[in-house]
Amino acid sequence: MKRIAFVLLTACAIVFAGTSSAFATFGPHGGYSSDTDACAECHRAHTAISSVTWTDNQGAQKNALLISSSTSMTDFCYACHGDGAVGANTDVQSGYYDGDPTGTNSASGGTLNGGGFTHIGGLAGTGSTVMSSHNVDGLNTDALIRWGYVKNSASVKAPMAAFTCTDCHDPHGSSNYRLLKDVVNGVTVGGYVGTTSTPDPWVLSNEQGYPSGGWKKGAAGTAQVAIYKPSYTSAQYAQNSGRSMSAWCSACHTVYSQVAETGTGAAKSAPKWDYTNLIGGATASTTYHRHPIDVALSAGTKPAADRSLVTQLVDDPGLPLEMGITETRTGFSYVTGGKIWDDRGNVSCLTCHRAHGTASKMTGWAATALGSTGVPNTLSGTTDPAQDGFKAPNVSTGTTKGVDPTFDAALLRYDNRGVCERCHNK
Repeated sequence: MKRIAFVLLTACAIVFAGTSSAFATFGPHGGYSSDTDACAECHRAHTAISSVTWTDNQGAQKNALLISSSTSMTDFCYACHGDGAVGANTDVQSGYYDGDPTGTNSASGGTLNGGGFTHIGGLAGTGSTVMSSHNVDGLNTDALIRWGYVKNSASVKAPMAAFTCTDCHDPHGSSNYRLLKDVVNGVTVGGYVGTTSTPDPWVLSNEQGYPSGGWKKGAAGTAQVAIYKPSYTSAQYAQNSGRSMSAWCSACHTVYSQVAETGTGAAKSAPKWDYTNLIGGATASTTYHRHPIDVALSAGTKPAADRSLVTQLVDDPGLPLEMGITETRTGFSYVTGGKIWDDRGNVSCLTCHRAHGTASKMTGWAATALGSTGVPNTLSGTTDPAQDGFKAPNVSTGTTKGVDPTFDAALLRYDNRGVCERCHNK
């Protein structure tokens, strides 16, 4: 209790120390001047008591010099972004916007675009319990491959270290939407040109006032944020010439990665996605085929004479698409829930999934193969009571069963495979 109280006291100090708008970019998270006071909102140069560390470019662990008694980065972030915290209106712990929408295009009490880590859809701790959240704690190498992570192109199995908020977000600002880091898992997915402050983002937004070229640094960035009205409760992701949210996600979900780009700068080729990655390298015995991403929904909604799918796709408002940056605000209805995308939009990772967590449930699973008697193959391992008596997600026996199910909702926006049906209308 004492530790929690100190963390909350820290949140109050941050609120009263800050003098700029605490939006998704800047506030305490960027826009620093050469004589900034913002550092002191989170750090102490000589008297920090938190044990939280960071890793430098040589892999060495260094103390982060954070104020508060937090022992994890998640705890420290929750001091502002957690249940009951006063430092920010975005409660990512319970996945809702708990502030006045003034200055934003957000719905007060609305569900955050990314969902929540413990609850979703209600005030602190009162919403639905999250059934799957973005976390790799305790996952073994086989589980990581199921989630689409392998160490390199040769598919060497190597565990990914457990990560926290700052493995995806840069608390000091970035060129990308929502402080998404410019380098993730050693992969460059955004940044700034040379030593200048010219942004080179991969992830953009169609929110009102969002800079189409990404966030600049310092005073120039502060001027940008002055006209920015974020929408934390209505997803408005933007296409970005092939360098997209999905490309950003693939920095960790490596088996969904792109074919290498060619050229540099304006001459850089648009990435082409590899939908038939081999898990196990070039000599792998199994090729896994993947759902297309960064493709327009119009591929399945054209007139019957020329559309590529037999059954016309459905544009569901619960499945956000990436719209072209030139579509900014055209026909958008931010707060009232009106339709803000259409069949010109691209399907991306976040069309089907939430980034933080969902309350969607999986009530069963489909067998990957049938035995000679017509009985579905089963998995090895012990029964997991938390999963309705199904087998725990251990390695399959035999060679014909494919990839084991993950036994959770996989961050999907709807129960079971409702995401598939809402588009494919079968």
